Amino acid sequence: MGSDSEAEPAAPSAAQRARAERSRLRARALRDARLVARATRAAPAPAADCGGGFVPEAAAAERAPRAPPAPLVHCSVQPACLACGARFPQSFLLDTFGHCVCDACRDDDGAHALLPRTQAKSEFLLQDCDLDARPPPLRALARPNPHRERAPPMRLYLRAQLEERAREVWGSPAALEAERAARAERRERAERKAATRRLRALRMDVRSSLFASARAPHEHAFGPETHVRADEYRRECACGHVETYEKM
Repeated sequence: MGSDSEAEPAAPSAAQRARAERSRLRARALRDARLVARATRAAPAPAADCGGGFVPEAAAAERAPRAPPAPLVHCSVQPACLACGARFPQSFLLDTFGHCVCDACRDDDGAHALLPRTQAKSEFLLQDCDLDARPPPLRALARPNPHRERAPPMRLYLRAQLEERAREVWGSPAALEAERAARAERRERAERKAATRRLRALRMDVRSSLFASARAPHEHAFGPETHVRADEYRRECACGHVETYEKM
């Protein structure tokens, strides 16, 4: 049996994960700033000719990513946590999404879960304008796409802010649930109609010979002719058609 010193280390807490995330973002921002500054010194900005003989100065180089904001040291300006009410100088949710929740109260699987844009739109029935154009635009965290290497970075949104935006768009959680049920019913009805069309097409393919024979023109096979009177004669087909004619 192993001793207590050989026990597995405890998983990092939410506060530790948030500090590690802030450190990683700060290091990346500093690295990008150094790369942009080095590239700016190596190659002067090109000039753009706008015509008329004037060559204005080129636009300023793209600004380097800024480091996360510094913590609010003075207690009088520190925000209060929405979960526990305690004041805190800095947190991952505050720096990234502007959501006043400290790292100790952060719940990665609940209201503070991060959802990709596609899931956010489908789950809360939101459109692009609801996320980007409706004031204030929702803040998002850019992360590399794990499914496609060359795809644009995916944007992650905070569930708590998505729920609040859905209440603004639909009015209430009950209205949102009613719209979800209505869309599910319409989708199910459309699927039933599509299944009926596919079944009808399958039946027609299986019984194509019967349908073809039903649509083909009928050729009469007349029996022996019968003399009716004078020059008038008649003959009958197996289908019941009777033809009457005269012989000259």
